[in-house]
Amino acid sequence: MTALNLNGDRLIRLPLVDTKANYLNGFWRWVELLATDNYSGALEALHWPQGTSWTPEVLKGSITTFWGGDAPWSVVVPNERLVGVINNDAQFQPRNEKGWGWFLAQVPVTTEPADPKNDEIPLMGVASSFFVRQQGEYYVLEHEIFHL
Repeated sequence: MTALNLNGDRLIRLPLVDTKANYLNGFWRWVELLATDNYSGALEALHWPQGTSWTPEVLKGSITTFWGGDAPWSVVVPNERLVGVINNDAQFQPRNEKGWGWFLAQVPVTTEPADPKNDEIPLMGVASSFFVRQQGEYYVLEHEIFHL
């Protein structure tokens, strides 16, 4: 197994702009990694100031088994309309006096990933929250928790 490159050059970096759209831009870049089954890249894309005990397998299991059932779940990037629904429902708090912003959005998962742009696929969300912190000239994302 290859060692993860945590807090290195693969971090998702965002402009120093406190908007919901900017934070969601980083979120969708992270979801794209998950949707391509790149869980190593997804871990490396986040900032881990104290490191993490998660492995790519643990991250994948946390997301793809969240809803249970017999059929396997997969992360997808759905069609534009459903992305808009997820974005509208996302919660956002701009950077505060302690120096961090926060947001929560739904990682889209389905049991029918073959046609993720189909408006009729069964789609569920795994609520995931992040802190947004400045690191040098950019913001980086720190995963907080998956919410029940």
